[in-house]
Amino acid sequence: MRYFKILIPIIIIISFSFLPTAFAPAKLGGQKVPDFRTLTLDGKSFALMDWLQGPDNRVLILTFFTTWCEFCGEDLKFLQRLQDQYADQGLRVFCVFTGSLSKINAAKKYLEGLKIELPVLMDHKRVITKSYKVAGFPSTYAIDREGFLRIRYLGCSEDVKTKFEGNLKNLLTIP
Repeated sequence: MRYFKILIPIIIIISFSFLPTAFAPAKLGGQKVPDFRTLTLDGKSFALMDWLQGPDNRVLILTFFTTWCEFCGEDLKFLQRLQDQYADQGLRVFCVFTGSLSKINAAKKYLEGLKIELPVLMDHKRVITKSYKVAGFPSTYAIDREGFLRIRYLGCSEDVKTKFEGNLKNLLTIP
């Protein structure tokens, strides 16, 4: 038993040494994003490819969240700030709520409490979550103006947010 008392802190310390690489933004080399159709939290229809092929021609961020996620609130606030700051440069952020239909009211209250005004897409059957291979929460994906996946990150440490914003600025400058 006393070996476990020693072993567990060692495992925790070793695990934390891998966090910077595990949660760092990843630049993806031109992978076309999976298409999907869903409803918004307000009950409107949304089709990704229709939106991407629309006249706006914007860089799109999809962020996957759930109300029980400890770090999702901080991430959503960060993405709200990015949306407010870079909207005029062609950025559009969509949140993907992965909770069940019975949790819709909880999601609305959660977002209101955080003062998040981003559009929310529903994924109660986790079809979108599976097609984007979401490994944890929050997970965020940046899609360029032509529908290619360019940046992906997991988590919301200050280092991850700084690197993501730098990569996003570069992505926004590409016509």
